[in-house]
Amino acid sequence: MTFRPLRRLRLLAAALVALAGLAGCMTRGDALAPVVAIREPKSGTTRTTEDLRIVGYAMDDEGVARIVVDGTDLLSFDVYEAERGKRFVEFAFTIPDLRDGETTTRIVVEDVSGRSSTLLHTLRIDTTPPTLELTAVTALGDGRRRVEGVARDDVAVSAIRIDDVPLQFAPAAEHRFSLDVAAGPDARVVVEDSAGNRTERGLE
Repeated sequence: MTFRPLRRLRLLAAALVALAGLAGCMTRGDALAPVVAIREPKSGTTRTTEDLRIVGYAMDDEGVARIVVDGTDLLSFDVYEAERGKRFVEFAFTIPDLRDGETTTRIVVEDVSGRSSTLLHTLRIDTTPPTLELTAVTALGDGRRRVEGVARDDVAVSAIRIDDVPLQFAPAAEHRFSLDVAAGPDARVVVEDSAGNRTERGLE
């Protein structure tokens, strides 16, 4: 069977229109789920409850419709009223009534097309400060002292400073130290754990 040139052109034009319509449908469809991430603090880290603020962002090519944290939509609050429907939304929240131990927050982000993504963000909460025992403070002359002691924590001792002089060591549940420093009568020993809790004592 043969086709006349005009008929061929009409069939080709119809095919192109159909393909254009299909491409338009594919372009308008929302095939991507939203993205949600926490910037600070990172999941799995240990934190104290003092000034604990969880900061993150959600983004979607069509627009973010809801950010639900443990059942509460953050975008329902006045502070986020203007953010609904935007492609990129930054958010922050706190968790009330935290106690020592592991806590997991469920964050669900839904876009304007109804697609959703879920993020489980886990933190270890530590509100117990480390302990510090000074076993000996020995005068060496010329204003120098040898400071000896032991620092302990239920998770990990991460930093020790004697009169603002830091000790170098790998974080551990217990660390014994001895350091010669030029320390005056107001010098203090500061111990911090991996959550940011701290204990300090004077040398006198």
